[in-house]
Amino acid sequence: MKKTLFAIALTAAGLATGPAVFAQTAPASISQQGWYVGAEAGYGEINKGPYNNNGNAIGGLKGGYRFAINPNTSIGVEAGYQYLGQVDARGASGDSSLRSKLYGPTLGANLRYNFTPNWYGEVRGGAFYAQGQGLTDSANPSYQRFDRTRYYAGVGVGYNLTQNWSVGVNYNYYDGTSRGGNHGVQLQTNAVTVAAEYRF
Repeated sequence: MKKTLFAIALTAAGLATGPAVFAQTAPASISQQGWYVGAEAGYGEINKGPYNNNGNAIGGLKGGYRFAINPNTSIGVEAGYQYLGQVDARGASGDSSLRSKLYGPTLGANLRYNFTPNWYGEVRGGAFYAQGQGLTDSANPSYQRFDRTRYYAGVGVGYNLTQNWSVGVNYNYYDGTSRGGNHGVQLQTNAVTVAAEYRF
């Protein structure tokens, strides 16, 4: 009987101290969770068709919710709007009717990994509802407008200034192509931006 009571007491003591020991050894969570909004601005360049190697200032807004999935990693679902500038065709000689335009809303996801409490890396991607206009990439180019669901993808790195504020640098690719294959309007944009984010 004494042995049984001793075993029960020992087991109870182990169960009571287990959570405390685990709490001391478990890694502290530095992943982020909750609502956020952000803004970015920078430079976008087109590398194909009549607008090849030309670019302009761009900017965008976004917001969403981020879920922590482990102590270092979180995944977010976000919506936004991107303005990808107006770019002159090569040899346009100031003719504004040959200028491209590309803009539209986005809906996607991002995966953020916190290397330290301050530094993080991020990958993102999703759908881009491209609304554009420009010259087709053909022997006899014509000026066309289009609306088409395409995609975007990107990577970034950033720094948490406080628990709520962070700043970062991003590279994103926006596929702004019309129907018509390689002979349609080719406004695929490579975007490099600086960004700020506020977390609620």
